[in-house]
Amino acid sequence: MRRWGRVLRPPADGVFETALATNAPITVDLTVDDIPRKCGLAHPFFKEKAVAQSSVIETQTQSFYAHETGSGLCPPTSSPSTICPRVSQAFHGQLREGLKDSATVAGARHAQEERAQALATTRHSCSDGATLVWLRPFDLRLHDHPPLWYAAGRGRPVQVVFAWSDAEDAALGEWQIAGTAAAFWLHHAIDSLDASLRQKYGFGIAIRTSDTVASAVMAAALESGADEVVTSTSFEPVGPAGCIVEAAARKTVEAAGLKFKSFNSFLLHDINKVHVDMSTYRGHFGTLTPFHHACMSQPAVQGPTPEPPSLKSIYSGIANEGLHALGFARMPVRSDGSVVDWGSPILGGWEISEKAALDTLQKFLAPRGGLERYEKGRQLANASAVTRISPYLRFGMLSCRRMFSEMKVACAKEQSIVYWRRLIWRDLAYWQLSLFPRMRSEPIRAHYAGQTWNQDKVALSCWQKGETGFPIVDAGMRELWSTGWMAQNVRMVAAILLCEHLNIHWIEGERWFHHTLVDADSAINAMMWQNAGKSGLDQWNFSMSPAASGKTQDPTGSYVRKWCPELAKLPTKLLHTPWDAPSHVLREAGVSLGPYGNYPERIVVDLRAAAKISGDAIRQQRKRSVEWSNDQGYDLIVLPRGATLAHDGQKFRVFTVPQYRNANRHGSDADEWAVNPAPAKGRRKGSGRGKGHGKGAAPEAASVKTSHQSVLSEYMRASGC
Repeated sequence: MRRWGRVLRPPADGVFETALATNAPITVDLTVDDIPRKCGLAHPFFKEKAVAQSSVIETQTQSFYAHETGSGLCPPTSSPSTICPRVSQAFHGQLREGLKDSATVAGARHAQEERAQALATTRHSCSDGATLVWLRPFDLRLHDHPPLWYAAGRGRPVQVVFAWSDAEDAALGEWQIAGTAAAFWLHHAIDSLDASLRQKYGFGIAIRTSDTVASAVMAAALESGADEVVTSTSFEPVGPAGCIVEAAARKTVEAAGLKFKSFNSFLLHDINKVHVDMSTYRGHFGTLTPFHHACMSQPAVQGPTPEPPSLKSIYSGIANEGLHALGFARMPVRSDGSVVDWGSPILGGWEISEKAALDTLQKFLAPRGGLERYEKGRQLANASAVTRISPYLRFGMLSCRRMFSEMKVACAKEQSIVYWRRLIWRDLAYWQLSLFPRMRSEPIRAHYAGQTWNQDKVALSCWQKGETGFPIVDAGMRELWSTGWMAQNVRMVAAILLCEHLNIHWIEGERWFHHTLVDADSAINAMMWQNAGKSGLDQWNFSMSPAASGKTQDPTGSYVRKWCPELAKLPTKLLHTPWDAPSHVLREAGVSLGPYGNYPERIVVDLRAAAKISGDAIRQQRKRSVEWSNDQGYDLIVLPRGATLAHDGQKFRVFTVPQYRNANRHGSDADEWAVNPAPAKGRRKGSGRGKGHGKGAAPEAASVKTSHQSVLSEYMRASGC
């Protein structure tokens, strides 16, 4: 049971009723269904025929695969913790209402004591001319930290502050960070940096909160006697980590007669200065190639700076509210007073520190490290050939410039062009967010806004909890819940199942990933889900079968066996398609499929028919807005200001998947692309086994499978996924 999520509708069953009415600790009233069950015993999966009993279904499908030991949940190697979206979403909603009382996780006691000591006396500095370094949620490191480096170079006393506003975070609504897995990571990232500062320089981070971040920064600057405030440049539009907050802080500080400087080290390039040239075709607007070409005309990426050799501390420092004041590691409390410590599995699966970030990168780039296996193994679900470095980049515990520099030294471009482009792809996501600041909630192809989507809450809940009946998806969603992370290819197949085969709105997937990913990134998450839902600038031009993907992403079956232990005894060749297993094999493996078994039947049986439904919804929506398509069938958008060198404000075509472009010419034949891409150009017709219509696999199936892998590989190579 977790607190992740938002209130999508008023919580049922009176959950948190007491907490809503008072300032009492946020509690969870457990129902019978919320009681953790024996590891390996799944809840029934309810088919379409039972939709009439949806209220009963919703109650009966709240938890699975969990048991408790003492006060904490078992580690992820045993089983994932209970997935209860309704309860976690309600808890998150309470946080947005400003309820501050809650339980604290291990380590918070020290923060509370520090806060009490800091607030016991009012301390004012006599260090006039000091430098206030304002930390942001995306620059939590010592290496390659331009504001710290600049402050050290001034040779004056330095005060480091982390400023926050619950009100500005809550104003983000469903996209607030409080109550998410990312907030839990942020708590420990700040704590780790504070320890590093104390060890190296003898002083730590002062935590300051206020109604606005700008007022918190201003108060800290005045109290420290600073004459200059320095910080890292933001590229998010809104929120405590956003550009608007930064601009407000600058205005407030400068109005008080202080200097204000900001430095970019979060992205490789200053995306505000990147304007693509669409007069020469290098790819469609919003895709990687024209953006990358525009970046190359910018100044070269600067080399990283080392840690400051020394920093002068302000005498006695300023008041510190303590890390607990931020509330990033709040835990829900049951009605009996016990704490639901859902953070333990995350701490067990990650070392949240700058040192771990640097060690992870160096190990990956070293000879015989992961980079050498990346091209051939990046699709593996067990992450054996990838870095798992995304949360460190997300919170600035690893500098992208440091990463870029070390990649050049390791000749990463020659070994894997896909990995080499990852940081460019990251810049692209933030460039898109800067141009389309509402892309987290609204389709970039605005004429897709009226598309018909499946509103089945039971199906969405099954996807969220890893109860779809497709083992690779279920394993991924359970890993996500327990550790806050899963590999890129698993994210993609989960997204395709949700949007293409269940026809559930992409924003539902974006919401869930925002709440559950420790690397939840406002730009990357939005761009991925927009593209998966076909409303983004770079529609996914491929499909992934949740059955076939299991065999390619988890060929040994170790990943599924870890996260779906009820399937562990199935033979590997049937592990990813348990519905194909004979009854005696299922019985010997202890697997029972269906409503009263220990693993659900597939949530979708006919993938092709399901994909046709979602494809038809897009085609129908495009027919309702024909003015936003050109004569070749490409979608059109109005290019926003600052996007291009000479085409801002014009209607311009964007990449459109062939099955939608050619719908009028090919009719329903275009539906084949929804699950099976057309054969690749240049393939010799009828080659290989099954030529003609003789015995064995149909030639179309073999050709389609090869073409699918080719299209997917080409897309990932181009986009840097």
